[in-house]
Amino acid sequence: MVAVARILIGEDNVANCELLKKILSPQGHRVFIAHNGRDVVEMAKRLQPPPEVLLLDIMMPVMDGFQAIAELQRDWRTQSIPIMMITSSANTVDVLRSKSAGVAGYVLKPFEPQALLERIDQIVGKELPEKAQPISKTFSASDLLDTEE
Repeated sequence: MVAVARILIGEDNVANCELLKKILSPQGHRVFIAHNGRDVVEMAKRLQPPPEVLLLDIMMPVMDGFQAIAELQRDWRTQSIPIMMITSSANTVDVLRSKSAGVAGYVLKPFEPQALLERIDQIVGKELPEKAQPISKTFSASDLLDTEE
């Protein structure tokens, strides 16, 4: 069972927004959508209570995902909102930037709906049973980049 959460989606592609809404809403999640980085920041500050999770694309108009993260981290009202990047970029530079920005997860498009729901469940604090393993298209930035020292 997925934990119910208030989820803010930052995505400029309307079809992707609709897909995410169709995946999340039937699970009981309350979904809010912003189509550019500036609107993501403003909506995150306005929503009361604040969203439990922010699903954020990297490439968006007005302000990209990384610029939005920087703005959110500067404000005490939004700095603790967990962020999961949902992007088509498998670029190592973007993964590293996401990790250094403190994102809670990094999901590649296209993604498996169940894997997305499981990752959201982990982020909002409800752990999966031991035997459950994330699907390969879903990973956290730290899982990707941890190396032996």
